[in-house]
Amino acid sequence: MGRNRFYTILIVPEKTSKVRRILIPEWILKGSSIALALLVLLTGVMIFDYGYVMSQIGENRQLKLENRRLRQQVQIFQNKISTAESTMERVKTFATRLRVIMHLADQPPNLQSKLPDASANIASESTLSRTADPFARSATRSTEGSVADTLDPEKLELRKEYTLLEKRISELTQSAFEVEEQLQDEYEILYDKKSFLAALPTRQPASGYFTSGFGVRTSPYGDRIKMHEGLDIANRLGTVIRAPADGEVTFATSKAGYGLTLILNHGYGIETWYGHLKKFSVSKGNKVKRGAQIAFLGNTGRSTGPHVHYEVRVHGYPVDPRSYIFEDSSP
Repeated sequence: MGRNRFYTILIVPEKTSKVRRILIPEWILKGSSIALALLVLLTGVMIFDYGYVMSQIGENRQLKLENRRLRQQVQIFQNKISTAESTMERVKTFATRLRVIMHLADQPPNLQSKLPDASANIASESTLSRTADPFARSATRSTEGSVADTLDPEKLELRKEYTLLEKRISELTQSAFEVEEQLQDEYEILYDKKSFLAALPTRQPASGYFTSGFGVRTSPYGDRIKMHEGLDIANRLGTVIRAPADGEVTFATSKAGYGLTLILNHGYGIETWYGHLKKFSVSKGNKVKRGAQIAFLGNTGRSTGPHVHYEVRVHGYPVDPRSYIFEDSSP
């Protein structure tokens, strides 16, 4: 057996001459060193664990803050979508009223042929939503485990609400496409009706007195029975003649029997003729609006006095101008 080894520690005081000596066995010193090393290691582990726990606490606090912000955003989106849905319902009601006013209630619009593919729209929206979805981004950052492992229960609940919002947005988008197409159809119908109304010669072209109406009469030349295809309006020489509707000048020159003659094409097969004029205010090719000055009343051609011979022709056939006149310009 080996001998027990000791280590001596001498303590020398400053003022006394007595020196103290402490003998420490080798095994105690070695044991103390090992215990000290274990203590240092344990302290390091505890410090590391404390730091990890503190970081987890900070991360949990950050997650709670993020969840609170996400919940607020989801609530804001829900409010906005509810407002949009209410607005869309009002627009649908307005579109239905328009159809009733235009007598189109029994003719449902054929929207399916004009609408873009709704499934394609929804698919593209889903792709965009996944790109913009903060929950999807947090899920794709994880390379191990399932999505449920990376999301806490509150975030999973938020994700469900977000998915419902995506569905409502898709439905709202498709509904908006349908209403847009319906309103576009109704706008085109209204625009066409507006153009048609603007083409109707409802204004009396000149102030004056009706001296001869539309129909069969005795001709002032030769006492023959003859069809009078227009309306004669008599007034002073030079009285202003105005367009009874929107149109384009297609003829502005002299015509046998009519004298100086002006013809307006109003579209929809409607033309108005003006004969026995003194002079023109417009020329061929000019576009005019209802009420615009176009000529002056005269006494040219086969005329018995100052007047304008006014005709309305529909697809080339003369009709009674008084059936169109709503705005009387008589003195």
